[in-house]
Amino acid sequence: MPHPVPSISCDVTVIGGGLAGKAASLHLARAGLKVVCIEPQQPIRPPVGESLDWSAPALLDSLGLSADSLLASRIATWKRHVTLKMRDGCDAHYVPSAWLEGFPFYVNLTTLHVERPQLDDEILKMVVDQGVTFVRDRVVDLETADGKIRSIQTEAGARFSSPWFIDASGIGTSLVGRKFNLPCLQYGPTKVGIWSYFRVLQQVEGTTLYMDPMPSEYLEWVWEIPVSPDTVSVGYVAPGTVLKPSVKREDLSKIFFGSNS
Repeated sequence: MPHPVPSISCDVTVIGGGLAGKAASLHLARAGLKVVCIEPQQPIRPPVGESLDWSAPALLDSLGLSADSLLASRIATWKRHVTLKMRDGCDAHYVPSAWLEGFPFYVNLTTLHVERPQLDDEILKMVVDQGVTFVRDRVVDLETADGKIRSIQTEAGARFSSPWFIDASGIGTSLVGRKFNLPCLQYGPTKVGIWSYFRVLQQVEGTTLYMDPMPSEYLEWVWEIPVSPDTVSVGYVAPGTVLKPSVKREDLSKIFFGSNS
């Protein structure tokens, strides 16, 4: 006899437990809704996005994570500027203009670098404490009828149904988009990033980008991002077509960071 398929009902099912999925789950639960958030046990890719844009402090504050608390817990450091350096010695220094702070933009003129695994764990704790059911599983199919999603099925065989669904699975997965053949907006070619972390003796408060663009190619760059007072993330970004033909995945860290990284 086959085992019965577990069936769970809620008000909102959130597919994907990254920052967007967890933030949506938290806001909905605070509004009094019963929320299930589904995220694979093993992440599809390591979390990336340590250098936040200037709207991020207000967004994190709305979740209950003030910049002061993140700085005090060493999850974040200040990002007060961006420096662009070129191989020929030219460089440019960018600081948000004061007029952005006023009407109608109200942009925070300082933002944050964050230690992503720590930030993700902190928000996950808040999500669970708020009563969200956080499920470690992978969504494999959507059940639809009359152009609407009725339920989702997971790899473990569970079925989740709700009046509302949020697809926060990311552009690389886009479950709902693929199911309904929705158009996908592409922002440049697929890119590959490799990075590692290094201890530093002196704290810095800005992102530094190193570039050497070729006129006929998509930009490649090296980043240097302080993610805590004593740790810097150093990474390399390039189009996938540049790396795929000639580089094995296991060799990437050796090529960029040396054999001891």
